[in-house]
Amino acid sequence: MNKKFINLALVAALGFSTYIAPITAFASTDEDIKASTEKLVDLENKEETAESQLSTITATIADNEKKAESLVADMQETQTSMKVLEEQITNLKSAIEKREAKLEEQARSVQVDGDSRNFVDFLLNAESISDVLGRVGVVSQIVSANQSLVEAQAADQDAVVAKQNETEEKVEEQTLLAAKLEASKTDLEQQKLEKEAVVASIAAEKSVVENEKEKFLAVKAAAEKGAEELALVKTTATSNSSASVETVSTKTTVASEVTAKPAATEKAVETKKATTSNGSWTTIKNAAYGVTGTPYLYGGTSTSGFDCSGFTMYAFSAAGINLPRTAGAQYAASTKVSQSEAQPGDLVFFNQTGSIDHVGIYLGNNQFIGSQSSSGVAVTTISQAYWAQYLVGFGRIN
Repeated sequence: MNKKFINLALVAALGFSTYIAPITAFASTDEDIKASTEKLVDLENKEETAESQLSTITATIADNEKKAESLVADMQETQTSMKVLEEQITNLKSAIEKREAKLEEQARSVQVDGDSRNFVDFLLNAESISDVLGRVGVVSQIVSANQSLVEAQAADQDAVVAKQNETEEKVEEQTLLAAKLEASKTDLEQQKLEKEAVVASIAAEKSVVENEKEKFLAVKAAAEKGAEELALVKTTATSNSSASVETVSTKTTVASEVTAKPAATEKAVETKKATTSNGSWTTIKNAAYGVTGTPYLYGGTSTSGFDCSGFTMYAFSAAGINLPRTAGAQYAASTKVSQSEAQPGDLVFFNQTGSIDHVGIYLGNNQFIGSQSSSGVAVTTISQAYWAQYLVGFGRIN
C-alpha cells in the first residue's frame, strides 16, 4: 500500500512539473495568436478602404479611356477634314489657272487694261449703223465677261488663302489632340501602377500575417497534444510513467522546433544602365530613319504606326536601350541638358497641354525626328513657329 502511494506521488510530481511547460507555452502562443488576429482585422479594414479607392481609380481609368476614344475619333475626323481641304485648295488653284489662261487669251485679241481707245477704234471701223450697234454689243459682252472673270479670280484667290489658313488651324488642332492623348495615357499608366501597388501590398501583408497565425496555431496544437498526453500519464500512474514522461518531453521538443521561423531570403534585382555611345547613336539613327513615313497611331509602338513615345522607344530599343512608355516618363528618366549642350541622340521634349506631351530624337542643327500626328515619322525643325513655342528642353539617356 505504501509502495503504491509512493509511486502515485512520484508520478504526480513528475507529471505536474512537466505539465508546467505546455501551460506556459499556451499563454505565450495565445498572445501571439491574438496579436495576429488583431493584425488581420486591421488589414481587412485597410483592404475594405483600399477596395473603395481601387473602385474609384478603376472608374477614373474607364472614364479616361472613354475620353481617349473620343479624342481618337476627333483626330480621325480632323484628318478627314484635312484631306477634303487639300482637295478643295487643289481645285481652286486649278480654276484660277484656267481663268488666268482665258484672260490672257482675251487680252491678246482685245486689250482689257482700261485703255478704251482700242474699243473706240473697233467701233469707228464699223461700215454701217447696224454694224456699229453689233460691235457695241460685242464690246459690252467682252467687258462684262472679263469683269466677271476678274471678280471670280479675286474671290477664288481669297478663298485659297482662307482654306490654307483653315488647313493650318486643323493641323495645329490635330497636334494638340495628340498631345492630350499622350498626357491622358501618362495618367492612365500612373493610375494602373498605383492600383497594382496597392493590391500587391495588401496581399503581401495579409499573406505574412496569415502564415504567422498558422504557425502559432500549429505550435498551440502541438502543445495541446503534449498536454493531453501528460494528463493521460497523470491519470494512469503506471510503473512505466518515466517512459511516458520521456515521450512527452520529446513531443514538447518537437513543438518548440515548430516555433522556429525560417530565415528570409532576398533576391537582388540588378538594373542595366544604357548609354548612347557613338555606336548606339548610329544604331538608333538607322532605326529612326528606317521607319520614316510610318503613319501616326495613338498607342502605336510598331512599324504599323507610332505615337511620339512609341517611336522613341522603338528607335532606342534597336540599340538595346529600354525607355519608359510615355513622353512624361521619358522626360523624368533623362538627364537634362541645355540646348547648347544637346547632341544628336538626345531626346527633345515639348509641352503643349500643361505637361510633357511630345518627344522626339534630336538630330543636331535645330532638327529632330519624331512621330507627329500631322506627318507621321518625319524630320522637323525645332525653330519652326509651332514647335518653338512649346519647347521644354533636352534630355540625355545615361
